[in-house]
Amino acid sequence: MGGNFDTTARIAARQHGRVTWQQLVDEGVHRHAIQRWLADGRLHRVHDGVYAVGHSGRSLHGDYMAAVLACGEGAVLSHFAAAHLLRLVRGAPPWPEVTVPTTAGRSRRGIVIHRVRGLPERDTKTLHDIPITTVTRTLLDLAPKLAPPLLARACHEAWVHHDCKPAMVEACIARNPRKKGAAKLRRALGADVTLSDLESAFLALLRDHGLPLPRTNIDHRGDKVDCHWPDRGLTIELVSYRYHASRHAFEQDVARRRRSNHIAYTYGDVFERGRQTARELAALLA
Repeated sequence: MGGNFDTTARIAARQHGRVTWQQLVDEGVHRHAIQRWLADGRLHRVHDGVYAVGHSGRSLHGDYMAAVLACGEGAVLSHFAAAHLLRLVRGAPPWPEVTVPTTAGRSRRGIVIHRVRGLPERDTKTLHDIPITTVTRTLLDLAPKLAPPLLARACHEAWVHHDCKPAMVEACIARNPRKKGAAKLRRALGADVTLSDLESAFLALLRDHGLPLPRTNIDHRGDKVDCHWPDRGLTIELVSYRYHASRHAFEQDVARRRRSNHIAYTYGDVFERGRQTARELAALLA
């Protein structure tokens, strides 16, 4: 009847140090034992019915896990919190947001709860052992809330980090026909975005020399390309060493692009040899 604290600790180890009251009861822990463990510091209350095991130290994964556990069966991390873990948005970790597949229930202090009539299983996954919405569902959830340029950037990050293609997003929209923001998300998937200081400087170089501007970061013949002039049939890629794992990887990437007859410019071409680069571009665009 008393329960085994070692078993409790093993459960918590799979959940970033968090455990629920129901899980303790299912392991045969009596409520008096739970009260005793709370009193002697073996358990620390995080939310009603959710406890940190062994210490009160906080972590991002622990906070997000606790929020999901607090919201009950079927709950998943979602919206901006999910986007942060999935690397779709930048900045400081946002407040825990959780989607729950029921319209009933109460609010939870410290948690933004989104209640829905149903959440398709295909729109959920597990990341870092935390139940979470998929990349496509997260984009759809963010669509009504993000400004178009930020949504376009999130779509690009989804492609870079998760190989998320427009067809996958369309399938998610089809599964959730009542979700708001579908049209806005479709526009963002095809939008031009500027994703780095190098690209911003490259566009500024073109403007300074009166050269026509390209479309940026678009799908072209199945590939994501940095700069494309459709009326001139010209594609240029911008290559930065900082986005490669090593100098070797950087050199291999540039060599690959040259073998494929892709024109590529580097940080030095734009920031250090701008005039020379502008002359070359003028000839290419003539």
